[in-house]
Amino acid sequence: MKMSKKLAGLMVYLLGTGLGIAKPPIERLACMEVPSGDVCTGVNTPLLILELGLVMMGALLMGLSHGFKNHHELNGWLGVSSGLGVAIIGSYAGIMELFLLGVTLATLGLLVYKVGRAENAHG
Repeated sequence: MKMSKKLAGLMVYLLGTGLGIAKPPIERLACMEVPSGDVCTGVNTPLLILELGLVMMGALLMGLSHGFKNHHELNGWLGVSSGLGVAIIGSYAGIMELFLLGVTLATLGLLVYKVGRAENAHG
Protein backbone atom coordinates (compact mmCIF):
# COMPACT_ATOMS: atom_id res chain seq x y z
CA MET A 1 0.00 0.00 0.00
CA LYS A 2 2.77 2.43 0.90
CA MET A 3 4.69 1.76 -2.30
CA SER A 4 1.68 2.34 -4.52
CA LYS A 5 0.89 5.62 -2.71
CA LYS A 6 4.51 6.69 -3.05
CA LEU A 7 4.56 5.79 -6.73
CA ALA A 8 1.27 7.61 -7.33
CA GLY A 9 2.67 10.66 -5.54
CA LEU A 10 5.81 10.57 -7.66
CA MET A 11 3.78 10.33 -10.85
CA VAL A 12 1.55 13.27 -9.83
CA TYR A 13 4.62 15.32 -8.85
CA LEU A 14 6.36 14.57 -12.14
CA LEU A 15 3.16 15.34 -14.04
CA GLY A 16 3.00 18.78 -12.41
CA THR A 17 6.63 19.64 -13.06
CA GLY A 18 6.52 18.17 -16.57
CA LEU A 19 3.44 20.21 -17.38
CA GLY A 20 5.20 23.31 -16.01
CA ILE A 21 8.17 22.65 -18.29
CA ALA A 22 6.20 21.64 -21.39
CA LYS A 23 3.54 24.35 -21.08
CA PRO A 24 4.68 27.26 -18.90
CA PRO A 25 1.77 29.30 -17.51
CA ILE A 26 2.69 32.35 -19.58
CA GLU A 27 0.54 33.43 -22.51
CA ARG A 28 0.94 36.10 -25.14
CA LEU A 29 -1.56 38.91 -25.04
CA ALA A 30 -2.91 40.86 -27.97
CA CYS A 31 -0.78 43.94 -27.45
CA MET A 32 2.68 45.14 -28.36
CA GLU A 33 4.87 47.86 -26.95
CA VAL A 34 5.61 50.06 -29.94
CA PRO A 35 9.04 51.55 -29.12
CA SER A 36 10.68 48.28 -28.14
CA GLY A 37 8.60 45.87 -30.22
CA ASP A 38 8.09 43.53 -27.24
CA VAL A 39 4.92 41.46 -27.06
CA CYS A 40 2.91 41.72 -23.83
CA THR A 41 2.58 38.55 -21.78
CA GLY A 42 0.36 37.53 -18.90
CA VAL A 43 0.03 34.66 -16.47
CA ASN A 44 -2.48 31.91 -17.21
CA THR A 45 -3.77 31.60 -13.64
CA PRO A 46 -5.83 28.37 -13.97
CA LEU A 47 -2.89 26.56 -15.55
CA LEU A 48 -0.52 27.86 -12.87
CA ILE A 49 -2.88 26.70 -10.11
CA LEU A 50 -3.17 23.28 -11.75
CA GLU A 51 0.61 22.86 -12.03
CA LEU A 52 1.29 24.02 -8.45
CA GLY A 53 -1.56 21.89 -7.13
CA LEU A 54 -0.21 18.77 -8.83
CA VAL A 55 3.27 19.40 -7.44
CA MET A 56 2.02 19.94 -3.89
CA MET A 57 -0.40 16.98 -4.02
CA GLY A 58 2.38 14.71 -5.28
CA ALA A 59 4.73 15.89 -2.53
CA LEU A 60 2.02 15.26 0.07
CA LEU A 61 1.31 11.74 -1.19
CA MET A 62 5.01 10.88 -1.21
CA GLY A 63 5.51 12.39 2.25
CA LEU A 64 2.57 10.62 3.88
CA SER A 65 3.66 7.22 2.57
CA HIS A 66 7.26 7.60 3.76
CA GLY A 67 6.72 7.15 7.50
CA PHE A 68 8.67 10.00 9.07
CA LYS A 69 9.49 9.80 12.78
CA ASN A 70 7.99 13.18 13.75
CA HIS A 71 6.01 16.04 12.29
CA HIS A 72 9.08 18.26 11.83
CA GLU A 73 10.59 15.81 9.37
CA LEU A 74 7.31 15.51 7.45
CA ASN A 75 6.82 19.29 7.28
CA GLY A 76 10.44 19.76 6.22
CA TRP A 77 10.06 17.16 3.48
CA LEU A 78 6.89 18.87 2.22
CA GLY A 79 8.68 22.24 2.22
CA VAL A 80 11.72 20.98 0.34
CA SER A 81 9.92 18.89 -2.26
CA SER A 82 7.13 21.35 -3.03
CA GLY A 83 9.58 24.27 -2.93
CA LEU A 84 11.78 22.63 -5.54
CA GLY A 85 8.78 21.97 -7.77
CA VAL A 86 7.56 25.56 -7.43
CA ALA A 87 11.07 26.87 -8.19
CA ILE A 88 11.32 24.69 -11.31
CA ILE A 89 7.94 25.88 -12.59
CA GLY A 90 8.81 29.51 -11.80
CA SER A 91 12.18 29.35 -13.51
CA TYR A 92 10.83 27.80 -16.73
CA ALA A 93 7.94 30.27 -16.82
CA GLY A 94 10.25 33.22 -16.20
CA ILE A 95 8.30 34.34 -13.13
CA MET A 96 11.05 35.49 -10.76
CA GLU A 97 8.68 35.92 -7.80
CA LEU A 98 7.49 32.31 -8.09
CA PHE A 99 11.07 31.08 -8.40
CA LEU A 100 12.11 32.99 -5.27
CA LEU A 101 9.07 31.67 -3.40
CA GLY A 102 10.09 28.11 -4.26
CA VAL A 103 13.70 28.66 -3.21
CA THR A 104 12.59 30.23 0.09
CA LEU A 105 10.14 27.41 0.76
CA ALA A 106 12.79 24.78 0.05
CA THR A 107 15.31 26.53 2.30
CA LEU A 108 12.86 26.80 5.19
CA GLY A 109 11.82 23.19 4.65
CA LEU A 110 15.44 22.09 4.87
CA LEU A 111 15.88 23.95 8.15
CA VAL A 112 12.71 22.42 9.61
CA TYR A 113 13.81 18.96 8.46
CA LYS A 114 17.18 19.42 10.18
CA VAL A 115 15.43 20.50 13.40
CA GLY A 116 13.27 17.38 13.23
CA ARG A 117 16.29 15.14 12.73
CA ALA A 118 18.12 16.77 15.66
CA GLU A 119 15.03 16.50 17.87
CA ASN A 120 14.66 12.83 17.05
CA ALA A 121 18.34 12.10 17.73
CA HIS A 122 18.15 13.44 21.30
CA GLY A 123 14.89 11.87 22.35
